[in-house]
Amino acid sequence: MRSTTAILQKIFTAQFYIQNTGFFLVLFYLMFGVVDSSSLLSYHQSLMMGFLEGHSFLLLVLLLWTLYLLKCTGFVMKTLQTRGYEFLYTTMGSMHKKQRLREWAFIHTAIYLPVLIYSGIAIVVGVKHHYYSTASIILIFNIAMCCWPLALYERKLHNPDTLFFTGHLQRWINRHIVKPPVLYFLYELFTQFPRRILSAKLISAALVWITFFLMQQGDYFDLRGLQLGVMVSVLLHLQLLTHHRVFDDTWLNFMENLPISTFRHYLRMTGIYVIIFLPEMIMITVNAYTKTDALSLLMVFCMALSLLMFFRTLLYFPKINNEIHVRYVLVTCFVVLFMILGHREWIAILILQLLSAIIFFKKYRQYEPYIESQG
Repeated sequence: MRSTTAILQKIFTAQFYIQNTGFFLVLFYLMFGVVDSSSLLSYHQSLMMGFLEGHSFLLLVLLLWTLYLLKCTGFVMKTLQTRGYEFLYTTMGSMHKKQRLREWAFIHTAIYLPVLIYSGIAIVVGVKHHYYSTASIILIFNIAMCCWPLALYERKLHNPDTLFFTGHLQRWINRHIVKPPVLYFLYELFTQFPRRILSAKLISAALVWITFFLMQQGDYFDLRGLQLGVMVSVLLHLQLLTHHRVFDDTWLNFMENLPISTFRHYLRMTGIYVIIFLPEMIMITVNAYTKTDALSLLMVFCMALSLLMFFRTLLYFPKINNEIHVRYVLVTCFVVLFMILGHREWIAILILQLLSAIIFFKKYRQYEPYIESQG
């Protein structure tokens, strides 16, 4: 069964971390990149002491861990119902129940491992400082988070039509709401990948909050610092851009043949990314409207939108895979960063918008999904 375990880990664990690379890069930035290396240990110790001492903070931390758990559980459920993985039902179903539960435990623990490691360290810190009750709560919480999903996986295995809660939400929306084209992709995200977009938006909001928090701690406001935070927030959305490409390839290729002008398709794409980045825009406005003028805020929003649109239009070159796309994205961010530091933001916005429009109007009607050869 060692080979079976290795195959299952490759299907579930390896794919989970590959698909969420952007999420973990941003998480690493939040946990280790926002503080000086010399004060890293004291920073995390203070963070742990914060939720060990404060019940409100602990509740927030447990909520964030629960959201990550839902992300993990949802990924396993989605994989089980993904076309091409039907063999998992017969493979797992042929195992003895104890062996199967052990395999589920290996899979779930492997993808939930970041929380287990951090919470384990927090428990040690709590015991060391005599916060026994809080440490016990964290321990019991994580034991429960490692156990109840196994029952859900078992239920899914024996009842393949079992849906996560989003399936029922999707059916209700389909019956009651007629969606305009600009909402097609957003509807797909919220119904098929709710944990992914929710985690992306939560981490993005956390990045914006940390940006303002650091400036407040230093008792200053720097528009260039805000734009840097927004740029990192945009990078967090790269996974959603890839989903947009896959969604268009799979479901919306028929729209190219409809009597709709390319300009309207371009406006639809613009509207999608305005809506996607709207929560961050509201958050930035609330925190910065007394510190800068409306034109500067508009510049920040236009920069974020221009980056999103340019990164999306790059994917209309069919041979650009994720690895090549990331290279172009990083080079673009490097150039734009220097333009921001040189106070040439509007020029950067104009160039990005111009390039986005040229690529879109040239490639949209010609685009065909590219399938890499396996040989």
